[in-house]
Amino acid sequence: MIVADADPNEVRRLKMAATQRLLGDTIAISEADWHSPTPLPGWTRAHLATHVARNADVLRQYLAAIDDQPVLEDDDIVRDLEAGARRTPLEIQIDLDTSAGLLNEAFSQIPTASWTIPLTGTLDGLTVADLPLMRLNEVVLHHVDLDCGFGFVDLDLQMAQWLLAWNIARRRDLATGPGFTLLSTSGGFHRIGSGPGTSEVSGTDANLLGWLTGRLPRTAVSGADHVSIGSLR
Repeated sequence: MIVADADPNEVRRLKMAATQRLLGDTIAISEADWHSPTPLPGWTRAHLATHVARNADVLRQYLAAIDDQPVLEDDDIVRDLEAGARRTPLEIQIDLDTSAGLLNEAFSQIPTASWTIPLTGTLDGLTVADLPLMRLNEVVLHHVDLDCGFGFVDLDLQMAQWLLAWNIARRRDLATGPGFTLLSTSGGFHRIGSGPGTSEVSGTDANLLGWLTGRLPRTAVSGADHVSIGSLR
């Protein structure tokens, strides 16, 4: 697993809780607000919710591919995104709920021995056991992007720690860049980048996650004034 200390059963529990909280918030979004912009350029809330639902479908297809079933093509995903963004609030809500439920059912059916199977393509370097944390990351970060009452302050410590470690591990663009250190108030320590550098960025695990993914400003952490991490992730 890419985050070695992430317990798969606890990750799945957190994923289910995060999904239920997302669904509890999205049910209150009005039709006008569904078509309002988000921080992701060119995407409305409806685009974003459709993306979250299709992400569940894609991960479920990866699980199905263990039995040599095909994975969704990128063109199909883009087409679904545009069509999905034009739906009613009820249709969007049903899609979010149904796709999440089917993915959870697919996870429940994975034999113990299959969790260590390596993935290929865009998920090369990961195993089946990494998919629940990948999904948790998707649900949490895009819940924040929807701007419907949920923020990084709402993350519990364990969730924030695992998601921070996940995003650090997946940021290949930072791996060969200038070096800097993340220091969390919980005692976490992460060295990032192979290049020279002595900068230290500190804060809560949740705020470090928000800053590293481009969702919180430099002022949410300390020491980030001269550290560049790129755009929204």
